[in-house]
Amino acid sequence: EITHPGQTHEEMEIEAWAYKYLIGKAGSELRHIQNNYKVKVNIPREHSACQNVVIVGDAIDVSRAKDYIDNLMWKAQNAPTGRQGQDSAIDPWGEEGEEEEWMKDYIYKR
Repeated sequence: EITHPGQTHEEMEIEAWAYKYLIGKAGSELRHIQNNYKVKVNIPREHSACQNVVIVGDAIDVSRAKDYIDNLMWKAQNAPTGRQGQDSAIDPWGEEGEEEEWMKDYIYKR
């Protein structure tokens, strides 16, 4: 209220590892939040007195931006990593059958 008369501010505790999700590639996510919700988002540096992310703007805009950031942080924490959900390779030829006499000339032997 002192530095931004007529506007509200909200502090959010976000861990430092999650800043990259809040900022986005080349600052795109941060610009998206600030432009769409008409707020200013301040991300703290290591030496800052306040280590919380601060959102400044009109009350309704701050509330909407905070909800968006909460959702963004939830997605960052619960994002699938690696190839966990994928199935293994599918063999279109099916299972190996019995080895017949005529196959012995064609099968690779070690």
